Amino acid sequence: MVMAKACNNKKPPEVEIQFYLNQQFISVSNPNPTETLLDFLRLNRKLTGTKEGCAEGDCGACTVLVGKINEDGELIYKTANSCIIFLPSLAYCHVISVEGLTGKSGELHPVQEAMIEASGAQCGFCTPGFVMSLYGLWLKESKPSKQRILDSLQGNLCRCTGYGPIIEAAFKATESGSISRKSLALQQKNWKNKLTKLMNRKESIVSEIPKCFFLPKTISELKTILSHNKDGTIVAGSTDIGLWVNKSFMNVKPMIFIGQINELKRIETQSDKIVVGAMVSYTDLLAVLPRFFPELKQYINQIGGDQIRNMGTIGGNIANGSPIGDMAPILIALGAKMALVNYVGSRTIKVESFFQSYGCQDLKPGEFIHYFEIPLKQKRDTKFRAYKVAKRRYEDITIVSAAFNLEFLAERQPRVRFAFGGMAEVPKRALTLEKVFEEQADSLDQDVIISEAIGMDFNPLTDCRGSSEFRLKLAQNLFKKFAIYVNEGIEIDIEKGP
Repeated sequence: MVMAKACNNKKPPEVEIQFYLNQQFISVSNPNPTETLLDFLRLNRKLTGTKEGCAEGDCGACTVLVGKINEDGELIYKTANSCIIFLPSLAYCHVISVEGLTGKSGELHPVQEAMIEASGAQCGFCTPGFVMSLYGLWLKESKPSKQRILDSLQGNLCRCTGYGPIIEAAFKATESGSISRKSLALQQKNWKNKLTKLMNRKESIVSEIPKCFFLPKTISELKTILSHNKDGTIVAGSTDIGLWVNKSFMNVKPMIFIGQINELKRIETQSDKIVVGAMVSYTDLLAVLPRFFPELKQYINQIGGDQIRNMGTIGGNIANGSPIGDMAPILIALGAKMALVNYVGSRTIKVESFFQSYGCQDLKPGEFIHYFEIPLKQKRDTKFRAYKVAKRRYEDITIVSAAFNLEFLAERQPRVRFAFGGMAEVPKRALTLEKVFEEQADSLDQDVIISEAIGMDFNPLTDCRGSSEFRLKLAQNLFKKFAIYVNEGIEIDIEKGP
């Protein structure tokens, strides 16, 4: 492990973060761990095509692509919000900004050409972000469907052009043959070799000058670091911590960047459960979990846009402890457990018991989340649904979320777990409603019974997203929606109706 440490009057040794930016090798000595990639691009490298619109990962104007060698040894490029990525997170990566799309002779990429032909820009401020999101899709799919195009653009906002010409540009880009797929494969093989060589000489980094940060590459090293830095801030996808720094100007040092720990990124399917590492992103979870819980595909697709789903992690979402965290009701309703680890040992607890009070979680000093265990459905009859309500359908903060898990035991006896987010100071189960369901299932169509049960479970606050009364009504209606599905097999779309 490399350690850089101030020593008497001697000049402290330098710590370097190394990555590739477009076609250039970059080595940053003693980086400020809270410097964002966006600031580095615009202020240090004078690459001003990438824009700052919101500084919190919502608008997509700052979109770039980040290529990494994954735990299986494959090079994967994903879109990301450069406004909330910190420089140490980029170690051993390949970053592509909008400037990197242009050919050596100045020729435009097919996506850029298509945007021009389809008149996909007016003021142009958001255009580089849209181009990069479409480029990310272009890399993955040669003939994407309209739905895939819409999914890839969820994290990009435009306030003047409208989305029609941009969607048209996405289709036009797939028709262009100016860059062959064979050439693309050769380019990616070249970058895979470069990053592999860079990673092979990587060492864990511990910097105490001028501003402390750590970059461990194994769980063992993470344990050691936390044993000496119990107040350290663990940085996974930085979708929350990026806002703490950009918006609240919080001092989050020392920062412990865990993106190099492949052990935390694993998804393992066993006979009775799925084991999900704390560093697994929403995108990677979306590729696996709907195989066993197809009901979750739409729900996870409502979490942020592609950029946030690529960056955000399951462990980070739970560790943050937000009462409106998207994954908490899901994991609670499914009866998931979580493994917590520190230098001296480990323990396993139920996810529902992790949330103790607002801003307080069952996480001891020096402890971190290792993985989650999600039980799989048994052969008995099971009904499961999850719902999220926000002011916008996509890319928005939750007002109320709910997850309903119903199993029929012998003689159709129901066993249930109902969990809500946004209804209390922590995500929690609706224990009164569960009891009413199990004891009085035949009377569940009575509004009074539902209202009284949910009212006994929750006394939600009023804030900018909704009043207490509004949240209670949302919770009641989400349960009614689930009850209609169970009793009549009818799915109700919140926006379109049955």
